[in-house]
Amino acid sequence: MNRLPLDIVVTLMRREQVLAQNEIDQLAALFGKHVKDLLSSEDVEYALACYLAKSKHNDVVYRNSVLEKVVRFMNQYGWHLSDDFRDYYKKYALFR
Repeated sequence: MNRLPLDIVVTLMRREQVLAQNEIDQLAALFGKHVKDLLSSEDVEYALACYLAKSKHNDVVYRNSVLEKVVRFMNQYGWHLSDDFRDYYKKYALFR
């Protein structure tokens, strides 16, 4: 079970400036759209995959950079998300 609800983690990400403000806004919007249960890691992974797939920065280096920052930050609050972009690529058809 995740220790902090997703909305609190997103607020902390803003405060800690984990990503640029516009990036966090986009990610928060996707979390709000796709995450129905605030403690569902699977929904969070799907929202992250959507963010990465729709990003105008579609290169692997950028995707891995985002995952490294976001996942490391979220995992310290009790989430269990993969920081390997290939895991998201294999799991979701968004990238094809």
